[in-house]
Amino acid sequence: MGSLSAHRQYRHLRAEALKGDEEAVHRLRKLAREAEVHARVGGLPKRGRRVWKQVRRAASALRDHDVTGPLVREALQALTVPAAEVTAVLTAWNAQRAALLGSLTLPRRVPRLPDSPGRRRWERFLAAETGRVLATVPPRDGRVHAEQWHDWRKALKRYRAVLELRTRSPEALVALLRSLGDAQDAQTLLELTGRDPLLTPYRPGLSRAAQARRRAARQAAWLHWERLGGDLQRPV
Repeated sequence: MGSLSAHRQYRHLRAEALKGDEEAVHRLRKLAREAEVHARVGGLPKRGRRVWKQVRRAASALRDHDVTGPLVREALQALTVPAAEVTAVLTAWNAQRAALLGSLTLPRRVPRLPDSPGRRRWERFLAAETGRVLATVPPRDGRVHAEQWHDWRKALKRYRAVLELRTRSPEALVALLRSLGDAQDAQTLLELTGRDPLLTPYRPGLSRAAQARRRAARQAAWLHWERLGGDLQRPV
């Protein structure tokens, strides 16, 4: 990710995100997450890194809401909730999004990213991220460890961001992160059903649907991890 490219992307995505564009919000959070890693590996001072962190956090609540909305609709329809009720729920959901969008605050400027790191520095950071990934693999005992799964996904995303400073990610890593993203979306839906009054009347059915989706996504993640794990431990 070049510095100039990141700046151009940010200006465009910021403008579109503030207009409410869902895809721009998604891409903005992804850009900020990758820029945080690039800034850290490249040695940008902490003050500059905090700006990118601020962008990521600002976009997160809106992005989570955007991801969860279709899951709510799909689950309600699967529960054969009357169409009028589904429409009412989604109308209220959209009103919540409008409120989140209204409170979205993004800095006008972000710091330029440093040049790509040299190979030795990159290898040192990649080795550290590999260790973090391996240390956060959740136990395969069938229990629910939401925080551990979340930490593992974060570690894998950081590893991928460092890896892609110099090379492409293997398909197994991309597929693993996709499955873990699906599991996290289901986890978000599960948590929302427990605290959002809008979903209270449908809590039992939504909880079952979220748990089933999360279980399937985690099973898929283990298959991708089995393909990736050995390669992850070998030097690039």
